[in-house]
Amino acid sequence: MVIKKKKFRTPLSVLQRKQLIRISLAIVILSLLWLVFAPGSGLLHLRQQKKNLAALVAEQEILVQQNRDMKQDIERLQNDKKYLEQVAREKYGMLKDNEMVFDFAKEKKKK
Repeated sequence: MVIKKKKFRTPLSVLQRKQLIRISLAIVILSLLWLVFAPGSGLLHLRQQKKNLAALVAEQEILVQQNRDMKQDIERLQNDKKYLEQVAREKYGMLKDNEMVFDFAKEKKKK
């Protein structure tokens, strides 16, 4: 049977305690700084990504609404002849057969 001798630790001196506290505090501070400012995975990067996500979601909602409006417009153009005629007249200035356009707008004088 082998008897092991117990080694007693000597208590740390005041200077050693201060150094231990300083080193521990430095490690904690560096860890927190890394957590906040780590490139690509820090809290600041996460916050920026959340802002980008919110902007993209808002843009997506706008695009979805525009898509719905365009689909309704296409449906009306395909099925509603009065609407098709109205668009042709307003947007493209088209006329029916035997129609004439009279423009009574005053011409600006050229200098």
